[in-house]
Amino acid sequence: MAQKTPGASIPITNYRRNICPSEKMLFAKVAEDFSKQKLTLLNCDWKQSAKIIQMSRVNERLSNQLYQQNTNPLSEPTCLENYNVSISDVPQALTVLCHFPFTYSFSENLMISQVDQGGNYLAVTLPRLLHTPFYFLRLFVHDKTITEYSYDEYGFQKSEYLMAEKLASEYGYAGSWGGDYPEIMAGGFLASPYLLAEHSEYGRLFYIYDCRDKISCLFEMIPVGKDVLVLPCSYRNRNGLSGLSKVYFQQSANVFIWGMDKICTPATGHVILYHNPGIMRLKFPNDSVATGCILGGLDSIPYVSCEGLHKKQNHILISENTFDLAFALNLAVTMKRQGVPVVRFMKIESANRNETDYNWDGIMYPATQLSDMQIQKITPAELRLLAESNGVQIPENFVNYFEQVY
Repeated sequence: MAQKTPGASIPITNYRRNICPSEKMLFAKVAEDFSKQKLTLLNCDWKQSAKIIQMSRVNERLSNQLYQQNTNPLSEPTCLENYNVSISDVPQALTVLCHFPFTYSFSENLMISQVDQGGNYLAVTLPRLLHTPFYFLRLFVHDKTITEYSYDEYGFQKSEYLMAEKLASEYGYAGSWGGDYPEIMAGGFLASPYLLAEHSEYGRLFYIYDCRDKISCLFEMIPVGKDVLVLPCSYRNRNGLSGLSKVYFQQSANVFIWGMDKICTPATGHVILYHNPGIMRLKFPNDSVATGCILGGLDSIPYVSCEGLHKKQNHILISENTFDLAFALNLAVTMKRQGVPVVRFMKIESANRNETDYNWDGIMYPATQLSDMQIQKITPAELRLLAESNGVQIPENFVNYFEQVY
């Protein structure tokens, strides 16, 4: 049984002793306790993470197409762009490969060939296919555009990004993390990631639990240069023909809030929500305060599950940067659409910023530390004015949901 990671609570067995009704602790006390702490924000690169998630989805769609056309091992090879590909009927052992910054499993036993002028199939060796977690996508674009020296710091080339973007548009794949894509999500996933996800070669694996204390998602944080990739992980069986492969997308359409298992305990009255994993390292002296993280940034908000927040005093954390403002506005609208009655906002003011590396249980992540913070309540009307002055678009229905100023 895997151990819970920091941010995931130990279930409370003696609820009566810890009950602290939300109305007995005022916001001023929550803000005071928050202001005394140091908040370390990881330098999460949501845009690059979204690109990799999209590449993984496209790669699985391409693998599905290939396997569906090769149900008979003796059939003619399938034409995949410049190459003919057929599946061998000889089982291939699972191999784990580590090519920075990814650790991934590879078990395809494919035969790749091209047709000569006489109509004969000639075997082709493409060694650089083994240096990517997205084998089928690279095969799809593997021509003169894939060169030996054109890799970026994540191990991909420009042509792969462009092809993934083009195909994702054709398939209707949008955003990151959440979303329902039946052709690559239906069936074929390992029921529990505990069986394979024991470690990460270059980063750290974390588990997200739902309000019933059941695992809902596995994700990986990988430091790369000055940024941190944050990627959901699953293990998918490609039609039972090639063993389990690690993929970078959820097998659930919903995005669950990291920390929800702790939020849902009767002891919790106040909930502070943010998009940066660093908030999960805060420790409040009062059990009535819990933190929650919505991973994926703005793209994840349409898929966030607010189950467990309806009886809590919820506060969305913001600063004055445009990303935070847009995140707070859109998350608040989503929460209200799901019937969450109490949605308020808390703003970080006059904080000192310090670039640093943060040691999260043995892994160093590039980060920014905030200290000497002043946490203030900000009304919906004030938030709207602040967003407008910074050129942030106000979401539809925000005014309707937050007409009152409290």
